[in-house]
Amino acid sequence: MAKTLEQKMCTRSLGYAFVRTFFVKPALHLFYRKLDAIGAKDVPNTGPVIFTPNHQNALMDALLILCSKDRQPVFVARADIFQKPLIIAVLHFLRILPIYRKRDGGNSSDNNQETFDLIPKILKSGQSVGIMPEGTHNEIKRLRMLQKGVFRLAMQAQEKYGNSPMIKIVPVGIEYTSTNKFRSDVIVKYGKAIEVSDYYELYAENSAKAFKKMQDALMEKMREEMIDIVSEQYYSEIERLRVLYQRKAAKRLGLNDRKAAHRLKAQQKTIAMLQNYERTHPDEMPTLCLEVRDYFAILNQQDMNDWVIENQPYTLAGLLGRCLLTIAGAPLWLLGVLFNYLPYKLSTVASRRVKDPQFISSVQFVAGLVLFPLYHFIMAVLLAVFVPCIWGKIIMPLLPIPLGVFAWMYARSVKNIGAMFRSWFGKQSENPEILRAIDLRKNIFERMEKMELH
Repeated sequence: MAKTLEQKMCTRSLGYAFVRTFFVKPALHLFYRKLDAIGAKDVPNTGPVIFTPNHQNALMDALLILCSKDRQPVFVARADIFQKPLIIAVLHFLRILPIYRKRDGGNSSDNNQETFDLIPKILKSGQSVGIMPEGTHNEIKRLRMLQKGVFRLAMQAQEKYGNSPMIKIVPVGIEYTSTNKFRSDVIVKYGKAIEVSDYYELYAENSAKAFKKMQDALMEKMREEMIDIVSEQYYSEIERLRVLYQRKAAKRLGLNDRKAAHRLKAQQKTIAMLQNYERTHPDEMPTLCLEVRDYFAILNQQDMNDWVIENQPYTLAGLLGRCLLTIAGAPLWLLGVLFNYLPYKLSTVASRRVKDPQFISSVQFVAGLVLFPLYHFIMAVLLAVFVPCIWGKIIMPLLPIPLGVFAWMYARSVKNIGAMFRSWFGKQSENPEILRAIDLRKNIFERMEKMELH
């Protein structure tokens, strides 16, 4: 007898656990260069929990939670993707329920009733739920006003238990170095849970006041776990400076910037320092921001990253040595391309058709999750047939993934060496743009060194 949707969502799934453990989780650790989960061990492994992350990167936000914490959360997603029976079956297998928005037409309240009725039942069964309380995704690193639906659903589940602690809301901060680049870094930081029972008495008296108080509390806790740049006028400059100054800020604060939690804290402190400087030095902030804009404009024009300027000076002997190592690695790069280029290219082409930039990495990831294993399987069969050596038949099928990562790193290294050569030649020939970039970076850091950081 087939399980009902409620039965599927209210119990753990072995099939889901298998796919998560052997496909999605390893793929995420390949897709991201570094994936750091902070505070996950402090989140209960059992019992009703609502995960509430900031929402910057479409499907990837949900995948990062389900792979960084050993729970099987049920997420909600925009209803317009629930179109065909096969897609609906796959989404339900992935424990995703539809949410209708006003823009989808019809009466969204009536259409959502089944999902709204089901979520409290899922929580009462002791399972977890993931809800993006901001409502929509946006790459801007700023916490948006939270929707109150998450608190309404939490209270509906809590009603069964009254004042007794049961339903917990866990704030989650997700921070990407890039929302749409392969092998970028990501931090998932779990905060201290909010006990819904703490607001139950107020909810019984006045639900609107209870929801507002819960909203304020969750926003405060989420801000502690994420990058939140409040400044409107100087958002872009502060966003760049919090990364540019990260290592220096960590050193000033006595932190180790190799640790994810320390990196995040150093960036948060830098943002607070700059936003305070904006308030206390309104006449000087524009000058700093102008230098930042000029500095990054030169980097963009010269096709360089900040670290190229940071790691000056370079020697010709050192650069030539890097070139020799790069030439030596060319055969491995060629093998990596042979084993991975076709699925990589197809997943990239698929992502280019996406209009919403926050869906680019989601499309790349899902396409890659299908295309790479399929392509590697075909290559393994061909190798088994045509490679005469038994050890070759065993070893070669294991190489595509590490060779693919090496090929990507190799291509990036070649590009970086080119940037270092341009920087070296620019300095030797006294290129005014390169020299100006060096001076601008020095001036920016001197200004920031004079600010109070605590």
